[in-house]
Amino acid sequence: MSKACSLHYVSASHGGWGIVRMAALVPEAHLLFVCPSACGRHNAVGASVAGIKHRVSYLFLTEADIVSGDFEQMIVDNVDILFEALPKKPRALLIFTSCLDDLLGTDHEPILAELTRRNPDVKFRHCTMNPISLDSKLPPGVTTYRNMFSVLKKREETKNLVNVLGSNVTYDKTSELKRLLKTKGYRVANIADYTDFDSFMEMASARLNLVVSPIALKTAEMMEKEFGIPYFTAYITYDPEEITEVYRKLEKALDLDFGPALEEEKEKAYEEIQKAKEVIRDYPIAVDYQAVLRPYNLALMMSRNGFHMGMVASDSVSTFEKPSFEALKKEDPEVLIENPMSHNAVKFPHEGEKYLCIGFDCGYMTGSDRVADLMEDEGMFGFYGTRRLMEMLREAYQSKADVREMIVKAGLII
Repeated sequence: MSKACSLHYVSASHGGWGIVRMAALVPEAHLLFVCPSACGRHNAVGASVAGIKHRVSYLFLTEADIVSGDFEQMIVDNVDILFEALPKKPRALLIFTSCLDDLLGTDHEPILAELTRRNPDVKFRHCTMNPISLDSKLPPGVTTYRNMFSVLKKREETKNLVNVLGSNVTYDKTSELKRLLKTKGYRVANIADYTDFDSFMEMASARLNLVVSPIALKTAEMMEKEFGIPYFTAYITYDPEEITEVYRKLEKALDLDFGPALEEEKEKAYEEIQKAKEVIRDYPIAVDYQAVLRPYNLALMMSRNGFHMGMVASDSVSTFEKPSFEALKKEDPEVLIENPMSHNAVKFPHEGEKYLCIGFDCGYMTGSDRVADLMEDEGMFGFYGTRRLMEMLREAYQSKADVREMIVKAGLII
């Protein structure tokens, strides 16, 4: 892997959901960005691409506003103006401030208190759009996600509900997670399932939170403290053996027994792996860190199951990936590890090399026309995720992809 450096190359394939699109998952919520105009341009374009520009507003600050300190009162006064202008008063208002606010050290509690006094029927939260905190323990994505769920209110009743935290999309109805839990009288809940604020409130009455991405860990900790909902981490894996262990933990947490159905689901996953291997044969495969949360874990699983892993494109090795990273280096040392954000990446050293790519980041790096269109493990969990990925690999190998079209369709936000 390329050594870390301060000079990065950010390609057209870099990005993800972004905090604007993610925060808009809160039903009936509105977003207000309080920042200099230059800071708002980027997410304004992102909101437009994502089709949510009608749910995002901006209060642009001038140098005079900042120097005078008037912007604190400006926020309060302009929220009143905003609510008068909107066709419907939102149930929640997420107020984002930029890096500049970190330097000013604004105390937002009095601002939120005054807004709540004026509008007791609206939940107000202060969020941050501060890239300077990206390498901290509380980057914008983590704090925004926690704020999204902090609008929930503790419920007296507990439902047979299992929340999935960390996924921005709902799971397919054929997912075995939904099917297995349904047989035991449980329902799977995801923030993407809800279209109205009141229904969203039921996520505070769940029996368990499944944390499928690190971005949601602080949220799960908050919900355990505030609502008494226990949680465990189940970061996305495509390894059938590891998936089995996740379900064993789920059985224990809910005092359930899925019986032989679990082994049947695992066998189906291995059957799909075999089908994909018969089609792809020894063709080299590349995977990138924007397609999946755990690229080294996936590469290790693929290698152990007889696939030819050619490259892993990732800018770092996360703590939870270190065991897979070390095992991959030991068991399959020929796998190339590249940093797509290295300043040398602009030279496109792998352009023209033959790879079946998992993710359009490595597809962009290589110029491959065999690309499985996957971003951030969207919709993937458990044996369903393994089966679906194998189907995607077969389809990608047997057809031609347009990486440019994939990137545009994804609506990437840095």
